[in-house]
Amino acid sequence: MRRCSQVGLILLGLGIICEAVRGQGNSAGLFPKTNEVAGWTLKEGPKFFNNDQLFDYMDGAAEIPKSYAFKQLGSAKYQKSTALTLEVAVFDMSKSADAFGYFSARVFLERSPRSKDREIPLDHPAHLYSSVGALTFWKDHYTVIIQPEIGRPDDATLIQFAKAVSAKIKAKGIPPTLLDRLPKEKQIVGTPRLVSGKATFDATVMFLPKDIFGLGDHPQIVGADYSLPGKSVTMFVAKYATPVRASKALNDYRAYLQTVKSAIAPGGSASRFVATSEKQHGTGAVVSGSQLGVIFGAKDSAVAEVGLKSLANKLSR
Repeated sequence: MRRCSQVGLILLGLGIICEAVRGQGNSAGLFPKTNEVAGWTLKEGPKFFNNDQLFDYMDGAAEIPKSYAFKQLGSAKYQKSTALTLEVAVFDMSKSADAFGYFSARVFLERSPRSKDREIPLDHPAHLYSSVGALTFWKDHYTVIIQPEIGRPDDATLIQFAKAVSAKIKAKGIPPTLLDRLPKEKQIVGTPRLVSGKATFDATVMFLPKDIFGLGDHPQIVGADYSLPGKSVTMFVAKYATPVRASKALNDYRAYLQTVKSAIAPGGSASRFVATSEKQHGTGAVVSGSQLGVIFGAKDSAVAEVGLKSLANKLSR
């Protein structure tokens, strides 16, 4: 009996060990060791946060990564001196499209006319924010953020850490193919983004008091900003399960614009319209099959019509 109990304890111990390893997920081996980046010591971690623990790490900012297929976050801190510490945060997003999505949302939200940011050529273009000492990239199903904890690491250090982590991720992953439906001409660098859920849509595309575009049905949405005459504008494409659902979203948007006293331009149809709105300025929408294309923020309806035409051409291919 005693021997059976000892075996049971051993098996229980192994189970606890296995559960701890399982809790670390696949990202445990992605963190650089001490001096893998010369002069930097692993100070803390990595620590892991599962889906229901993400708010413990990010407070109110967890809604956006959770709107994608977030699985687990791993975080480790590295120190070069008492005045210089950085964090490597690895978000396991389950799928490469969602890794790109969270990457693209962060990059868009952190953009500023005053920030010094540039693209770094890793496996996919990474974004380096020199002014704050942060670098964000994605690869396979991981979104990786290297950011300051104390002080501000220089660009070379951030790139070395990014390359060290990236080298441990074997698969490359591909961005969402729906991005090909967005016009490339006049597109602003760093603005293409995959949108998931209303919280992300409100933060990175357009804030609306109601779910006008049927985000509860989980359409795939991509958007980007463009330099058109007069000001920058936003275009996005939503792919629905059926053409009927896409048409409903167009009609709901048109009805919403009418309730806020927008001027609908003459010559529209059941599948296309442009308008002038106080909030959305020059705006319009077009349906092609199960896809809805929307432009807003243009100087006027004439500029919106030009942008909508280029969007319609991409959707019809």
